[in-house]
Amino acid sequence: MSRVLIVGSSGTHSADGRANVSRLINAVRREAHGLDVADGYVDQQSPTLAEVVRTTAGPRAIVPLLLTRDPLPLRAMVAAARQDPSVSVTAPIGPDWVLAEIGVQRLMEAGARPDDTIVLAADAVTDEAAVEDVSKAARLLSAVWGGRVHVGTLAGLDADLGDAIDVARAYGKRVVVSSYVLTSGVAHDQMLLCGADVVTAPLVPPGAPDQRLVGLVLARARSRSGWLSADDGEHRAAHG
Repeated sequence: MSRVLIVGSSGTHSADGRANVSRLINAVRREAHGLDVADGYVDQQSPTLAEVVRTTAGPRAIVPLLLTRDPLPLRAMVAAARQDPSVSVTAPIGPDWVLAEIGVQRLMEAGARPDDTIVLAADAVTDEAAVEDVSKAARLLSAVWGGRVHVGTLAGLDADLGDAIDVARAYGKRVVVSSYVLTSGVAHDQMLLCGADVVTAPLVPPGAPDQRLVGLVLARARSRSGWLSADDGEHRAAHG
């Protein structure tokens, strides 16, 4: 029996965002030799993860298309996994060196220059574990970019994006926002209006998905060392 990779996504109302995620999942499906690939969603799209778990069988891994240990979608994914002991939840895809490399590519595509002030912008963070993940994402981006990276979030426990941009302006340089979001949607729309001089495209823009990201999703699915049991996953989602 083939193992099943369930790509778990938060879901989005954005038509562009849905199309971009769908292209990513189809690219994963094409490269997933020896794995059957299904997709499920926490909210706003169907099928739900619970439905996918009920209609599949055998060893299954839910790979969260999450850039941090965001507690709300992660709890939902763990709850879906608890329906069947054959289902595990892997670590989210972020933070990771691969995402930092793609983030630098987005900076270069946006015309960022070495003397710009870079602010990594993330969606709202409401959990200490997610705050740690955003900070780690900024450190990885800084290492690949080769310069300092500030951090701002749209809401929650970390520095407000608007405040972070105000601080960045004190350096007297252009402020470039590195969008730490997966795809188009409300969060990226808000980043475009944040007052920065330049805002990068999401990690998954229109067009063919980056093969490095495809490989990252597959690596999560195939590395059992990163898997969480349902009970462990619920504990981590609740406590970080």
